[in-house]
Amino acid sequence: MKSFLIKIKLIEYLTIELPISKVDFVQRLSSVTDKGDTGMFAGAFDIFSSSKNELKGVVSLDGFRIRRRRRIFDTNMNMAIATGTFKETDSGLVIHTKINGFNNFFILYYVLLVFVYGMIASLMAFSDQNTEFVIFLFLVIHAVFMFLIPYFFMRSATRRLKHELEREFFYLTKR
Repeated sequence: MKSFLIKIKLIEYLTIELPISKVDFVQRLSSVTDKGDTGMFAGAFDIFSSSKNELKGVVSLDGFRIRRRRRIFDTNMNMAIATGTFKETDSGLVIHTKINGFNNFFILYYVLLVFVYGMIASLMAFSDQNTEFVIFLFLVIHAVFMFLIPYFFMRSATRRLKHELEREFFYLTKR
């Protein structure tokens, strides 16, 4: 499944090399990251937080697991989670990051959609009434939107978090 998610761009990788020591970078990243859980429903109350930090998660010397904080009136779906490791080399710090926009909650969502639309299609097929083609066409179009809209939200969140982390990591070296 991981290779499929990579193929449809819900999992992306970012490797960046920075001219900074590991300890300094971890301190700087920790200073711009609020400590907290990165689960699906953990950020439900992020909008009530008064912190100015854009990131939330866990940062240690071994690596990190972070996501963007949710803000009030923020139309972006901040579902992507970044996990990464640090490796110090002679020329600086190499950060290997995996950005995952797919949450396991969506497996249940898609299974439920298949079940509901399958039931509706079977009821239409086996009913005594002659269902019109227009109703069937509307059902197909509705199903396509219900499957694709969450996918585009997840893909957008993955791409946006990758861009923001790349920018944030670069700016953390300039402080």
